[in-house]
Amino acid sequence: MKCHECNSNMKESKELYHYIESGLDNVWLGDVSVYRCECGEYFASIPAIIELNLVIALYLIKKKTFLKGREIKYLRKNAGLNAKAFAEYIGIDKSTLSRWENNKQIIDKSNDRMIRLFYATFKGVSPDKMKSFFDDVMKEIDNNGEETRINIPITDILSEQQAECRVC
Repeated sequence: MKCHECNSNMKESKELYHYIESGLDNVWLGDVSVYRCECGEYFASIPAIIELNLVIALYLIKKKTFLKGREIKYLRKNAGLNAKAFAEYIGIDKSTLSRWENNKQIIDKSNDRMIRLFYATFKGVSPDKMKSFFDDVMKEIDNNGEETRINIPITDILSEQQAECRVC
């Protein structure tokens, strides 16, 4: 692989990669091919990006603390919806959604649940998994607790191209 800056050969290594391109600061991918050049340039080769983004979204809807602004925005964008359409589906004003996404207002428990259930339904999560999700997570969601790091081995994504992961 040639560097786009200096045209030198880049070296590949498998690394734990901080996936900031997701828009979330707590997502790390294991065993990602990272290409580095002596000039300082580097890039990560992330396969199965669509499946990966769905797996990240499923981690988010299963977490046991309230969704944060950037997580709400991630789910909205992953659903392929603009703010106006997403707000209409949820049954809120677009300005309320904006306040949530920009951390100007903390989401309440019922709207947090609504977003999670809407996303799961919109993405076609099966009724059995929805019931399991409701039984395991929805009853325990609260605003206490710290943000946890999301670690996703990229080999799991590649071996499960259907995004039917262990998380679901």
